[in-house]
Amino acid sequence: MRKILLFALVLSGLITTAQAFIPDGNCRAAFKYAVNDSIKTLVPATAINFHDRSEGNGIRWFWDFGDGNTSNEQNPMYVFIHPVGGPTVKISPYRTVSLTILTADSCKSFYSETINIFDGTSHNNPMTTARFKYYQTAYDSIAGTASFQLTNLSEGDSLKYLWEFGNGKTSTEREPAVTFDFSRTEWKVCLSVTGTDEVTETFCDAVYIVDPNIPVIDPVYCETNFGFTVNHKVQTFAPALVLDFYSKAWPEPVEWNWDFGDGKTSNEPNPMHIFDFPILKDSTVGFPNPFRTVTLTVKTTTGCIATVSQTINIYMDQMPVDTTVQCEALFKYYRVTDLITFPEVAAFRFLDVSQGKVESRLWQFEDGSTSTDAEPVVTFDIFKPVQKVCLTIYTADGCQSTFCQPVYVSNFPVDTVYDKPARYYTMKIESFYPPQMSSCAGWAKAHVYMKDSLIQASNYKWSDGTEGPEVKGLCPTNSYSVKAIAPDGTHISTTFIFNSDGTITEIPVNWTVSGSRDKLMVQVEKANPDYTVEWRLCDGSVVKGDSIALSLINCGSGASNLILKDASGNEVYSENISMKTIATKLNPEIELPAVKLFPNPISDVLNIQYSGKRLNEMQVEISDLAGKRVSLQNFFDVESGQQIGLNVNSLRQGIYLCKIRSGNQIIKVEKLVK
Repeated sequence: MRKILLFALVLSGLITTAQAFIPDGNCRAAFKYAVNDSIKTLVPATAINFHDRSEGNGIRWFWDFGDGNTSNEQNPMYVFIHPVGGPTVKISPYRTVSLTILTADSCKSFYSETINIFDGTSHNNPMTTARFKYYQTAYDSIAGTASFQLTNLSEGDSLKYLWEFGNGKTSTEREPAVTFDFSRTEWKVCLSVTGTDEVTETFCDAVYIVDPNIPVIDPVYCETNFGFTVNHKVQTFAPALVLDFYSKAWPEPVEWNWDFGDGKTSNEPNPMHIFDFPILKDSTVGFPNPFRTVTLTVKTTTGCIATVSQTINIYMDQMPVDTTVQCEALFKYYRVTDLITFPEVAAFRFLDVSQGKVESRLWQFEDGSTSTDAEPVVTFDIFKPVQKVCLTIYTADGCQSTFCQPVYVSNFPVDTVYDKPARYYTMKIESFYPPQMSSCAGWAKAHVYMKDSLIQASNYKWSDGTEGPEVKGLCPTNSYSVKAIAPDGTHISTTFIFNSDGTITEIPVNWTVSGSRDKLMVQVEKANPDYTVEWRLCDGSVVKGDSIALSLINCGSGASNLILKDASGNEVYSENISMKTIATKLNPEIELPAVKLFPNPISDVLNIQYSGKRLNEMQVEISDLAGKRVSLQNFFDVESGQQIGLNVNSLRQGIYLCKIRSGNQIIKVEKLVK
């Protein structure tokens, strides 16, 4: 039965992926529709019933019917009025209907499908599609305005654009900038594109204004814990332990639910509880069980719910028995490679490595299935790349423990219609060194800025162990690094050399070269993890990655071929790497991976022949000359000498760029002709 359900899920996934779905977490928007023949209209029209088939606990729905009308119902019925043509007027029977959902865990997902409104059939491959993203570029609290840059993701030939910003202004630019005032925090922006086929497609999305100086609290994230002290003032008639509990939670809690593990509960924030000592006849294991599992569940001001449990030895005040918890749940997992599955399914084996003498266990998986095996094998859908798994164990002495962790099924790439406004931070260092000093008497202070505004960051940590924005005792010519956390949770860091005159020199990047003379590989180590590395190839094209073969960039010119950019895309460092610059940076020769692509030109199948050390994962990405990705495939456990056949029959005739990478290492970049 499980195999039948699994096949149905995979088949459903294959059908759905033919449309446009864009998830932003553990949810997936989807819908079905059917013509409603019972609705009669005075003018030519088609009534269609739409049915939400999304995955996840949806709480909000936003339908856009492609003609300027919308709905917030979960299962709306909509009447499409047929367009009127004429001798010189071409009409389009197609409307792109889109659904955006928001779930209880703040996951957002988008799905669209193009429908022929004359007969209610699907039109899966329109020649023209409209789509855009946006990001906030400026916030002026004095003028009361916020500026945005719109990124056009539309597809089609010879497109014409019409932007409507909801404030009476329009634009016909491909990627305009727009400024909104603070009269609303949410503005509706619509993009209509018209192609050579005279088909017009419209896409609308909400643009949100965000104040960068206000910390962003994730409504679905919260945490809680509790502590307790022994209360010796309360006297009891029978032997017992009296504990005063106090709760800790973030954000501010508004509801508390205590379960003391002995059948009693409390809704107080800081309750006092009396644990009666057990007697022998109450025990099911032959001796009194000294352990009680206390659970606290809180609800915060944001509506988030968090739970924590602790196992307490109620004899702690008398210490007649060992007070340590007798068990601790823990598991490991690995991917199963010798099990034949569908390509959209990944199999994992889980291993119970818990501490304690486990009598029984319960595995709980995110799809609702369970297992009591010690080493269960479970299959996951790769379109949901992160799955939560929990293991609960039970021991003979009454100990119970639960351990949960996310399982990363794959790095299946997803895109989003709505990008959260980016916050671009920089860290500036104020430094000083006393003149005529030869000891480590330097001083520095870190400041975090968002653009030109000073931000109150927290959790400053220096490489010498100092905490806080200031550090003392810096030695000239030594390198130091500092990290901090912005109010929205962004991590910022920088690394620098402290100079003898009190100034600093930032260290943006360090690179090394490995391999033999004919197979040299350049590897970049970034001081700031938020930086991205770009390589300019000999043909002028640019690719991203932390490493690349030197033969792809050693062009003999004086132009920079290594480019370092910060989180906002600004170039912060560049360098020209060639054979002349690597003489003193060579590492011992290592076995380097190599890939051969053939035939070229290609027809229906691209052969990929790999040689080198075994790769846990190899990613094959094909994009057109405009940089648009048209194919992405992941292959696991690739051995040296292995040949892989990739079906490229769906590609149109043209020139493409094929990139082969493993992790952040670029193995091969080659142009393909079909």
